[in-house]
Amino acid sequence: MISNIGAILLIVSFVTTCFSLFIYIKNNIICKSAVYTKFFLFYKSSFYLILFSFFLLSISFATSDFSIISVYENSHTDKPLFYKISATWGNHEGSMLLFVLVISLYGILFFLNSKNINESLRACTIFFQSIIQLIFLSFLIFTSNPFDKIFPIPNQGLGLNPILQDPLLAIHPPFLYLGYVGFSLVFSLMLSALILNQYNSSWALIAKKWVVLPWSFLSFGIGLGSFWAYYELGWG
Repeated sequence: MISNIGAILLIVSFVTTCFSLFIYIKNNIICKSAVYTKFFLFYKSSFYLILFSFFLLSISFATSDFSIISVYENSHTDKPLFYKISATWGNHEGSMLLFVLVISLYGILFFLNSKNINESLRACTIFFQSIIQLIFLSFLIFTSNPFDKIFPIPNQGLGLNPILQDPLLAIHPPFLYLGYVGFSLVFSLMLSALILNQYNSSWALIAKKWVVLPWSFLSFGIGLGSFWAYYELGWG
């Protein structure tokens, strides 16, 4: 049941992202309107749908729902809860869902922390962020759906890769994603500035914190990963 809801939420988030892009193009390009209320509303809706979908996948791992292929291949009933949850992003499908969630998260953070900047720059940045989000949502839904089912349902899972069962590696991927995936917003902000001809010192002040934030996460994530690699893989 949970897996079905999660899959539906991903599809609905795909549709709402498409609607947000359509509304922006219609209002800003066709009708030459500067009203972005509905556009922002649909983008926020898509974020919450993705967030809830990721939450449901985490619940599926925590409860050992082996009707889901990714849970069956990467979890086991005897594993500690910590590793069950970290297995959510310890596989390709789950990590891709986390990837999309971080893209959407940065868009929301930008939306909430950019109320004092030019409205057209704000909307255009989220427009490009929505395009990136839609691309990876499409890949996730059509080629790497984390909620794909298996039948008959096995009684036990295969378990998480032993080298991934480490506290540092459990928290390393989220920080790494908050880092390099977060630079997608910098990319969107750059495209918006170039298209709207607002690439100036004022834009640089806006962009500075959105460069420093993911850079900080990325540095910390790489530090965690390298420390794990040296003592786990023997690179020392």
